[in-house]
Amino acid sequence: MTLPNLNFIAILPQTIVIVMALLVLLLDAIDRKGSWSRPLLPWLALIAIVAAGATSVWLALPANQPQVFQDMAVADGFAMMFNLVILIAAGFGVALAYATIPKISDQVGAYYALLLLALAGMMTMGSGIDLIVIFLALEIFSLALYILVGFNREEPRSAEASLKYFLLGAFASGFFLYGVALLYGATASTNLVEIATALASDSSLNAFYLYAGTAMLIVGFGFKIAMVPFHSWTPDAYQGAPTPVTGFMSVATKAAAFAAFVRVFLWALPSAQYVWGYALAGLAIATMTLGNLAALRQTSLKRMLAYSGIAHAGYAMVGLVAGTSQGVSAVLFYLFVYAFMNLGAFAVVLAMEHLGDNDVTREQLAGLSDRQPLLAAAMAVFMFALAGIPPLAGFFAKLYVFGAAVEAGWIWLVVIGVLNSVLSAYYYLRVTAEMYFRRVPDEGLARRSGNMPLAGADASAESTLLAGSSLAVSAVVFIAAVGTVLIGIYPYPWATWFNEAARAMFGG
Repeated sequence: MTLPNLNFIAILPQTIVIVMALLVLLLDAIDRKGSWSRPLLPWLALIAIVAAGATSVWLALPANQPQVFQDMAVADGFAMMFNLVILIAAGFGVALAYATIPKISDQVGAYYALLLLALAGMMTMGSGIDLIVIFLALEIFSLALYILVGFNREEPRSAEASLKYFLLGAFASGFFLYGVALLYGATASTNLVEIATALASDSSLNAFYLYAGTAMLIVGFGFKIAMVPFHSWTPDAYQGAPTPVTGFMSVATKAAAFAAFVRVFLWALPSAQYVWGYALAGLAIATMTLGNLAALRQTSLKRMLAYSGIAHAGYAMVGLVAGTSQGVSAVLFYLFVYAFMNLGAFAVVLAMEHLGDNDVTREQLAGLSDRQPLLAAAMAVFMFALAGIPPLAGFFAKLYVFGAAVEAGWIWLVVIGVLNSVLSAYYYLRVTAEMYFRRVPDEGLARRSGNMPLAGADASAESTLLAGSSLAVSAVVFIAAVGTVLIGIYPYPWATWFNEAARAMFGG
């Protein structure tokens, strides 16, 4: 009996973050009072994220062949580029949590360990080439997120959000697992390559098992990307979760689910695209439209960004519907850009929050351009980018996704997407108008607007970028704003990189 050839290079990024998660837990257990370990833990998490990112870039280099682990996971350019998107979201999530999490919980070590474990599961979603592995990865990061959403035990909305997310997530996981079972019944395999081979070579497969299993997989993935009608958890979870958690999950969860979504449907089920393509197109329309219409009515910024995230999931789905290498690279580019502009917006929300509060209303932004001109300018950049206004990165993200769909013949879907993008501009620009064109009616409201004092001895605090917030939050706002602008000005290098990753997935 010989031992199997275990190629751990294929899962090296995940191994790095798991080992660091265990180290974080160990240090937290040794120093129970947190006297010396607490300031060290976020830096250890960042080191793991940077190391995993460097490893992912190295594995994605064209000179390196895709690495396979036991026919269950692969480290190719496609998976590694999705790793980068997820790792960027995680890095921002750690920075946003640096000064926030210690104020709401003394379980700081648990927070960073859970974030790293969620990160490992998310990266495995894109690398998985077996449905069982993808399911296990889905459950690993989902369980960590259920806890992180309810991490603020003093906030009733946080506990409610966690419970709702957990219950609905359990149903979605059940649908996904039933879908895996039905596909196994149709093809006698859970390996994506073997499923594709069975579908291409055997026309006598049980069509009911095949299409029912495909539909159930759509439910499982649709829940994670907040696709209508599986989106109901999103606004409550986003509003109730601590804002650093909300920002992280708003990007990383979508990226992980889309990575597996693309891999499964374009690797294993391309022969059934004539069926699932129209189904996903209809769901994309419903997702874009409902997300934008619901966002119009929101006064809470976190709920508005939640419904906005639902709409953006619909836009990204347009690239998946295209089903081409160009569509895959467009989805990658879209989520990469979304990481900067959406996490930047959540960083501004965190900077505006009162101590003890967990949200900001649109009215609290009134007159922000007078009190905090740099913060208001950064928020305007994020709102314009999310709306898709040129020359910011959000415009090119939508342009690439819609262009891929047009090339694939989905012109009517693109028309609906463009109309939805125009509709979304209203609520994004309304936030900007609130900051620049509405004045605070009295000092009392001004003092409630983000805990930013306007007069007296506290006025000197206004000289900083983010009065009352940490340097880490300031750094996230700055990096996200610069990234949103620079990617918009120079989109070609990034798009080329993602094109190469997408072609690698298709074997080109």
